[in-house]
Amino acid sequence: MNAAPPVLAGLRVVDASRMIPGAVLARALLSLGADLVKLEDPRGGDPMRAMAPLRGGIGVGFATYYAGAQSVVARLGTLAGNAALGALTDRADVFIESFRPGTLARWGVAPETLRATNPRLITVSLPGFPGGVVGSDDIAHDLNVLARTGLLERLGEDANTPRVQLADVTTGLLAAQAVLAALLRRASTTLGMHVEQPLCTGALPHVVWPWADHQASGAVGASEHLIGGRCAAYGVYRCGDGRRIAVGCLEPKFWHGLCALIGTPELLEHGLRDDAIGARAVARLAEVFETAPARTWRDRAAAAGLPVDVVVGVDDPLQHTWLSPLFEHVPMLEGPPLVVPTRALPSFENAPTGPAPVLGEHTETQLRDCGVQDDVIAACRDVSTARG
Repeated sequence: MNAAPPVLAGLRVVDASRMIPGAVLARALLSLGADLVKLEDPRGGDPMRAMAPLRGGIGVGFATYYAGAQSVVARLGTLAGNAALGALTDRADVFIESFRPGTLARWGVAPETLRATNPRLITVSLPGFPGGVVGSDDIAHDLNVLARTGLLERLGEDANTPRVQLADVTTGLLAAQAVLAALLRRASTTLGMHVEQPLCTGALPHVVWPWADHQASGAVGASEHLIGGRCAAYGVYRCGDGRRIAVGCLEPKFWHGLCALIGTPELLEHGLRDDAIGARAVARLAEVFETAPARTWRDRAAAAGLPVDVVVGVDDPLQHTWLSPLFEHVPMLEGPPLVVPTRALPSFENAPTGPAPVLGEHTETQLRDCGVQDDVIAACRDVSTARG
């Protein structure tokens, strides 16, 4: 744990978002010391709660992202739900939402309405696409955004559906950066602001270079040829045990060292070639690497100081050596802590203060603390309440 006081200690956040972008943003703010209230629909809460595997009745993904948060239930768009939201955001510094554009306004709790009663409030929206353009209210998940931005094509035509949420996670991290910038701005102006962080922005940092190459020359450059798997010095190879290794020997000193290690001096000048000769160099390396297990090649390369690594899964104990400073023990409602590499900002982050909350666990304490009457609190818990 970082010994310094949390940099966001005392910051109050109300998070009404759903799914991964908001969860990543929430984890970032929680890890920096913010107090976060997860505002959820009483009819089940954030869908991540129900995503298996479950521990203590809560999906472990939700439990990891929301460790240390508090949960309040209220159905937005109802009189009671809107009253609860207003009471919470009147005392908050940040409000996060991911509803389709216009939904909160239709319910009478648009971000600007909330800021009218709390001018210091920073409101954060996580739509699919930028507002004010054709298709801005289109429905999109991570895969749709990867397809629309060109990132899915960059992953390779023979690639399967990505098994990580590239746009979702990056959007959450960018939103955290935007919140910190808005807080810095508020320190000098005393006023909050609205932050819009569309899901599509999570894909864009990954395709900026290919887009720039194409704009300048009509073709994709380094990301296609140099680091796209066509050159022998930079690619993934299958080894004798069926496992794969990643070879990142772009610099001449590394490529020459690799050629010496595997006994292929005839390839010294061919490591970065993207032509028929380069293809033959790739094929030659593939032949050599098939003669020994992946970890044998890794150990030999490590002894020679070369950037060659085994392609591992999340369950591989090999990661537990170099990743150990970035692991966190996430408290769980049931069973032992989850040991996961959540410390993305190790110089600033603090350990979770407790497990993720049960749905609605803090409804009474949080709303009473905000001055909400008992009958309104009871209505917030009512799963059958009609929208107002």
